[in-house]
Amino acid sequence: MSPTIGAVTHMKSAGLGKRILPSIALMLLLLLSPMAGCLGGSDEKKPSKVHMVWGADATAGTIIHIMAPNSQNQTQSLEDVEFTFDFNETYSEEGDISTFWVDPGNGDSVVEVNAADMSTVTVSYDTHGIYRATLGANDSEGNSGEVEVLLRVEYELHYDNTQSTDNPYPVWFDTTPGSEEASPRRVDLISNATNPPAFLIGGGTSTVTWSVRNPADSEEDASTKELADGASDSYAWGTNDPLVGGWRMDIDVEGDNIETETFLTIEYEPLESDIPEPPVAEQ
Repeated sequence: MSPTIGAVTHMKSAGLGKRILPSIALMLLLLLSPMAGCLGGSDEKKPSKVHMVWGADATAGTIIHIMAPNSQNQTQSLEDVEFTFDFNETYSEEGDISTFWVDPGNGDSVVEVNAADMSTVTVSYDTHGIYRATLGANDSEGNSGEVEVLLRVEYELHYDNTQSTDNPYPVWFDTTPGSEEASPRRVDLISNATNPPAFLIGGGTSTVTWSVRNPADSEEDASTKELADGASDSYAWGTNDPLVGGWRMDIDVEGDNIETETFLTIEYEPLESDIPEPPVAEQ
């Protein structure tokens, strides 16, 4: 039996619907595709309108710490490390540069200057370590740019007992870095001892013992030397990857009094950023 007209019409309509639905779905997909980034967000950061061009006098330096002679580790002078950054060639595509700034990365406040007055920013450090500083600039249209720079700050200590004594003060030093970027790679010290010559009658000998103790107060190294009247000798010690914390070197004396001079350094891996070559002017 042949289908009725109504049945045939229903069958044709159903077939047409099957063909149309995929086409509609495809059109919707094409229309919504450009909006996907807007609806779902994008992790891609737009390029800054402010172009950071910087220079510096250095990206590595050494703190010089001098103890007052014959004192119980009292500071006579402490010469911080300073870094000066030059932003003279920094520019913006949209507005005028309004401020230059540096976040030193050591917990200190950001140092900011008015770009109309100067193009250099100076930051200083009084503790050894590797620091991740952020250099930045803002323009008059609300745009900003920044770049990270690694700075290496090492440490040098001078401590002398220039008055003859049989009980020199210990030499204290701290290997704790000022940031979490890196720990010291090495510490070295050299200590000179002198048994001053007697003036009127013959002098005696001095038995000098140097002992280095780590932050756990365990002895890391020791050395004993005999110094005749008027003689001098020295003790040298160093270690890689020292434990972080407070160390000390004891100097024990038996016999004649002595004078001492101690020099110590704390060093880091050379992780500092290279200073960019200055831009070349267009011909």
